[in-house]
Amino acid sequence: MRYFLSLPLALAALIGSSLSQASEDKLFDRTIAAQPQGVVNVSNVSGEIDVAGWDRNEVSVHAELESGVDHVELSSEGGRTIVKVVLPSAGSHDHEARVHVKIPKDSELDVSAVSADVSSSGVLGVQRLTAVSGDVTAEIAGSDVELKTVSGDVKLKGHGQPAQLHVTTVSGDVHIDHGAGELEASTVSGTLVTKLDSARGVRAHTTSGDLHFDGQLAPRVS
Repeated sequence: MRYFLSLPLALAALIGSSLSQASEDKLFDRTIAAQPQGVVNVSNVSGEIDVAGWDRNEVSVHAELESGVDHVELSSEGGRTIVKVVLPSAGSHDHEARVHVKIPKDSELDVSAVSADVSSSGVLGVQRLTAVSGDVTAEIAGSDVELKTVSGDVKLKGHGQPAQLHVTTVSGDVHIDHGAGELEASTVSGTLVTKLDSARGVRAHTTSGDLHFDGQLAPRVS
């Protein structure tokens, strides 16, 4: 005996399954007080991390969590605020979380990601951004920036304000636009493209990738 499912019924079943899956996703929204020049740690395994600086002495977190993500940990103590996506201790860890964080603009920012893309804007304090396989995009202010990736690309955009920039990647490309100050950048197989408005010192190295430098070196003041 054969059974046939009409096209409208099949589409209805597919849409119903998608809506059921979407309904299992969770939202996280919370805001807590934070020090204006404190340290903010953000970590996520898979998905996205987006951080923006603002004028409030608060850390605000909006996160979209797939059903396999356990929860988001948000705490603040002693000038340090922690935003951490927590996965179940057992089972699959391939579910994504898209985390959007607003922090006091003068904060020191530490971000750690595995297969999540990382972006930051409007942060004036020191930034340390690390990703394994995700891309990293950051806006440079006048404070030091340290970026590390394995296979992700790096994009930095500044405003000509001097800072110490340290960028390391294995197979990702590095693009730096309107940087200034001191630059130390290295990649193994990626392309390194730098445009510096003014630089006190530059160390750039690539093993098998291309290297492009555009800018001028400022004279050192003795």
